Amino acid sequence: MLAVLLVLVQSLWQLACTSGTAPDQQFNYPDSNLSFREHIRPIFLSSCANQQGCHISSDPAGLLDLETDQPTFTGQSGLDVVPFNPQQSLLYRLLLREEAGIPRMPLNQAPLPEAQIQAIRQWIAEGANTDN
Repeated sequence: MLAVLLVLVQSLWQLACTSGTAPDQQFNYPDSNLSFREHIRPIFLSSCANQQGCHISSDPAGLLDLETDQPTFTGQSGLDVVPFNPQQSLLYRLLLREEAGIPRMPLNQAPLPEAQIQAIRQWIAEGANTDN
């Protein structure tokens, strides 16, 4: 009985040590041709328009609705996503740091994993197409 318990504990320990060591490994995004529906929208839904999120259709913070199928990316601050220009896109910059008195996003949550931030950056650099 003790041997079975030890094997079980060892198996659980190995699982715990290998599953949580590198959070970015769970996100696999292509280097180019990112799909809004397949890659980017799930990030918005899980981090920005979820139960703790602020950018839901019924009451979008900063007038930025990230829950809709076809967001306009025009919020209270103007154009929050500038196609082909991540550095001019407020949405991308706020994933990295606080800016102009607006806190880093997602608000009151851990920063997005680096792989998700880079996927959003690449998607914007490719034109921020929401039709794919």
